Amino acid sequence: MTLRCSILFLSFELALIATCMTIKRETSTIVARSSWNSLGCYTDNVSGRALPNSEAVPGGSAAMTNEACQSTCLAAGFSIAGTEYGRECWCGNALVNGGAPVSDGCNMACNGNSAETCGGSNRLNVYQDTSPSTPTSTGKRGLVYNNNNPAANAEYADLFKGYSKISWGYDWGFPSFGLDASFEFVPMLWGLPSGSDPAWTAAVQTPGTKSILGYNEPDLTYSGSSNILPAAAAAGYETYMEPFSSSVKISTPNVLWNNVGSSSGGAYDSKTWMQYFMGNCTCHFDFAAIHYYQDCFPADGQSGAAWFQGNVTDAYQRLGLPVWITEFQCYGTDAQQVAFLQSVLPWLDAQSYVARYAYFGVFPDYLVNTAGTGLSDIGIAFATT
Repeated sequence: MTLRCSILFLSFELALIATCMTIKRETSTIVARSSWNSLGCYTDNVSGRALPNSEAVPGGSAAMTNEACQSTCLAAGFSIAGTEYGRECWCGNALVNGGAPVSDGCNMACNGNSAETCGGSNRLNVYQDTSPSTPTSTGKRGLVYNNNNPAANAEYADLFKGYSKISWGYDWGFPSFGLDASFEFVPMLWGLPSGSDPAWTAAVQTPGTKSILGYNEPDLTYSGSSNILPAAAAAGYETYMEPFSSSVKISTPNVLWNNVGSSSGGAYDSKTWMQYFMGNCTCHFDFAAIHYYQDCFPADGQSGAAWFQGNVTDAYQRLGLPVWITEFQCYGTDAQQVAFLQSVLPWLDAQSYVARYAYFGVFPDYLVNTAGTGLSDIGIAFATT
């Protein structure tokens, strides 16, 4: 519906003041693209696993469906998923027992949906993701960098070359500035273009591009944000992002998930901004992109790590998509940041729904030392913990 200026209304448990904007109050269904093909039913047992990695789906074994297992495996970085005994989810990037599908098939109903078959006794119901951009099985960690260095290239990011837990990077734009080929570069459409942008199209179509990021903090109004009203942001996504939905994985806008104040739309927070955006966007999303900034050790004695984990979990529960934390940082001394990372990084790696994350940022006195010649203590913690 169309709202006139200065109309006060209640929505999402808040009093919202709309300021000359058009929005739809209904929330659309968020649909992750389905691209899984059945490979059949395979023999599976403890001594000869067809898939090597057991993963727990959200909601536990009682919620098991083939789709839940597929989403869990994809978020954990695997391209093949299989269900067994109606309640188990197994993942991998290849079938490792070398066998062919069994002739008698799978016959056990899924615990979470009795109309589906989730394997059986020593029977694995196997599916493979056919999209072009399945993440690798290791290395959730990424680099957020730019070319603000004497050589105007990606040399600071390249200092992380050889660290196996670092696999990707982005720079708030779509030239990679020569990022080393050992890292996957992820282009970002930082803000709303004023018209057709052939350079953006060329970047998305560059061989090796698997995922794209959209809009940097459109929910905020400060100078470093893209500051876009939800309805305009949705229209831009339909024009500049959705046309690539068949070839790459697409993020939601990168929003500050722990923002509890006003947003670019007015007197409501970033979570409500996202609900308005989703309500206006006829789009497919493959993952949710969020930011987080807060004290490492809040003055009131609460745990900064617990606050962070709660925000990430909340984003997954609200949006129902694998989560990329494309920027996060805790405010504190170097030692406090190292302690924070040592606490949260194992947790992030253990969460099947956390697909990727990047700590802020690849700059001197942050993840890089003051001289720009090597990793700082924070950088070493991020790369090795």
